[in-house]
Amino acid sequence: MTIRQSHIDLFSDETLADTQTVYRELREAGAIVYLPANDLYAITHFAAVKAALRADDALISSKGVAANDAINTAGSDATITSDGATHTRRRLILMRPLMPKSLHAVRERVEQSAQQLVQDLVSQDRFCGGKDFASHLPLSIVAELVGLEPKGRENMLDWASATFDALGPINDRTYHALPRALGLLQYVKELGPDRLRKGGWAEAIIKCCDAGEISEGEAAMMIIDYTAPSLDTTILASAHMLWRLGVTPGAYDALKEDPSLIPGVVNESVRLASPIRGFTRYAQAAYESEHGTIPAGARVAVLYASANWDDMHYNDADAFDVYRNPRDHVGWGHGPHICAGMHLARLEMEALLRALLNHVESINVEHPTPITNNVLQGFAALPTTFH
Repeated sequence: MTIRQSHIDLFSDETLADTQTVYRELREAGAIVYLPANDLYAITHFAAVKAALRADDALISSKGVAANDAINTAGSDATITSDGATHTRRRLILMRPLMPKSLHAVRERVEQSAQQLVQDLVSQDRFCGGKDFASHLPLSIVAELVGLEPKGRENMLDWASATFDALGPINDRTYHALPRALGLLQYVKELGPDRLRKGGWAEAIIKCCDAGEISEGEAAMMIIDYTAPSLDTTILASAHMLWRLGVTPGAYDALKEDPSLIPGVVNESVRLASPIRGFTRYAQAAYESEHGTIPAGARVAVLYASANWDDMHYNDADAFDVYRNPRDHVGWGHGPHICAGMHLARLEMEALLRALLNHVESINVEHPTPITNNVLQGFAALPTTFH
């Protein structure tokens, strides 16, 4: 099958302002579409995206996941930019505190913090659903679990957002993001035992380095893995969840009537939010599929968000349905590189929902202000009132 082309620029202001419409146009063009404006092959359909994410032998991550050569050729010891045995070794170390059994020890603390947060917000006339609601758990408990000093916590959101922005093509957003993203790397490289909380995840990584399990470069990148991905993605998904509950008629009432819907509401929220639009991969070998062949040496954009909004897979895909539990969504990725922090994100989002049900009768949200980022999508501000 011949792969069709499209004039769409994945990273233009117009695309980033309305990804749902643009991605629908791409899906109509094909499951795989070549984009001359970006010199990328975009994978758009749900089934094709899942297949590509499993094909880590042909579509590899070790040559970078950005849409620019400067980042992809710089070399990295990050878990996300590794494949095969190296990826497995790094991931096993990274995941030690992130498995459900390990997170059980912090569940009660997360629940209590969520309850107190919502109680405090109910007493306010108006607040930001992103900054005041969705950001609280990642910037308090998670930052403490990682064990970063206050200076690090204060800058984490800006550093994390910049890290994702730097993964775009060489455009104005990338230029402005690179110095800030490098600030996070510099901060982590300067960390020593005296600047980390005892018993924190970062300290455990340093000990793995001292024991020879990982290199200094790998240790630095794993600490970044605990910060950048665990912040923006969870915050953006949680704010989107709050917005959907506020604007979807009957949704919050249905959840109040049946709290057993909570796990499905989290999945549905992450599916629709798709806070990470997608990453790129490199075609180490020709990637053959029923939709056409991507040639070896090509750069491939795997669009998680497009897959999650695919009407051929999800009935009425643009709608928020509290009764739908899309366990197969790719909002947290799929395959060997599935998000390491998804269990933590789920724990936080479910705790927020339980706190809402305990203290909030109704949710009022106003028009949100979107962010503009090469990779991330979501709200910069969400005026909210709890009743």
